[in-house]
Amino acid sequence: MSSSLSQLQFVTIDVFTDQPYEGNPLAVVRIPHGYAVTQEQKQTIAREFNLSETTFLHEKDEAMQDDVWTVDIFMTSQELPFAGHPTVGTACYILGRVAQERGIQGGVIEANFKLKAGPVGLRYDVAKKTAKASIPHDVHVHKRRYRREELFQLQPRLAHAQQQNHIQVKGDYAVVSIVKGMTFILVELESSQELELVSLAGRSVVVDGLDEDWNATFVGMYFFVRTGKSTEGASMLRTRMIEGPLEDPATGSAASDLAAYLSLTEGNANETLKFHITQGVEMGRRSEIFVDVELAEDKSISKVYLEGGAVEVMEGHLRI
Repeated sequence: MSSSLSQLQFVTIDVFTDQPYEGNPLAVVRIPHGYAVTQEQKQTIAREFNLSETTFLHEKDEAMQDDVWTVDIFMTSQELPFAGHPTVGTACYILGRVAQERGIQGGVIEANFKLKAGPVGLRYDVAKKTAKASIPHDVHVHKRRYRREELFQLQPRLAHAQQQNHIQVKGDYAVVSIVKGMTFILVELESSQELELVSLAGRSVVVDGLDEDWNATFVGMYFFVRTGKSTEGASMLRTRMIEGPLEDPATGSAASDLAAYLSLTEGNANETLKFHITQGVEMGRRSEIFVDVELAEDKSISKVYLEGGAVEVMEGHLRI
């Protein structure tokens, strides 16, 4: 890194919301063109923010006409090849700034991010202040199912309610990877009351026996309840994402994973299925996530689009 670069500009934004202090927080750190920040420095900065993810936005050469940025995504412990809420949030931030700088007041700005998982196409609606991202996907439904008995070991409140005949939790659950390295157990519940019974677990979920070449992966539990259809025909879902002792207020990869699975199991050839997913209510950070899934002639998944808004909360500089 150049010795003349002693600080970096950052903003924090709340993603999948238009209200400050709701949605899922994200830190975006801007790296000026021509400068490098090491992996170790990025990891240290991400730990300092202590958010679920921090992105590092490499500013493009002003001589370049194309709206293409390289973006790195870090958790507090490791780098991720892709994650939904950092992609959408960073897109809302930088493309919102582009609209202001260019005096654009309506229409759509098209752009691209270069992520470790590959290129991601973006469409930013200037009036709505929302970003729509074409999500990298390689959807894989594992042969292994997650059993109800395993669920009850991590969710004693659900187990107790079942024993008291207050609820009837269904059998086993699909284990689905949206891409290699990002996997979710999809647990359908019957009502929002059952969703409220879901609690943080004392340990992370462990799923043995995942399919070969897919078993080196993050695994989270994504609980969902169907709540009907929107006026636009979207399937409306309430969700919670639990990973051991942590809950995430908005999980774009999990929402994409669930929407893809429901499309595969319930959709028709050449159909586009729309989903409106509300997450984070129980933890006081309501998030609104939108996913479109396009199916091909053979009912395979052709495209997955993730959409949402974001609002800036803080800005400043950090020392390096």
